[in-house]
Amino acid sequence: MNIKFTINTKKAIEAIVWIIQRGESNIYNAMKIFFAADKYHINMGRPVTGDRYVAMPFGTVPVWIYATVKNPKPGIGFTKDGNNLVLDPGRTCDTDYLSVSDIEALEHGFIEYAGKSFAAVREKNHQEPAWINAVNRNPGSKAPTILFEDMIDGKEWLVDDLKVWGKYLCL
Repeated sequence: MNIKFTINTKKAIEAIVWIIQRGESNIYNAMKIFFAADKYHINMGRPVTGDRYVAMPFGTVPVWIYATVKNPKPGIGFTKDGNNLVLDPGRTCDTDYLSVSDIEALEHGFIEYAGKSFAAVREKNHQEPAWINAVNRNPGSKAPTILFEDMIDGKEWLVDDLKVWGKYLCL
């Protein structure tokens, strides 16, 4: 049995807005910010959004968030301009959806990946054990699933607990 969570889409949208508002508009870097934030936070007992990740050729990608930023619906709070995200006029992050620890985790991800070059982000992200394990488990696959278990740093008790309780957590 693997760890499973249910994505909180409202929180995910506000986290996207938070990242843009904080100063990172590049979609590629934003996806890696999410991975670093979720990895950081899952080691405290839960991810930020609950989105599932895949290991794509250029690194870790949150599936629902990626689909949302590639084709944002009108009124969601941001639009896409090439490979960048732009906030709608007057839109700010509604932090009521984000806990203090969610913002701490997003800030951690921001520090890890924001403003860095494509090459630097790719090199750093391809060193992540979760990405490496997913690719090695599924040779030849273009987007193998990244297991949440592989994002947890040596806490077997946490892995065991989240395998049972993860799907019941309110994110």
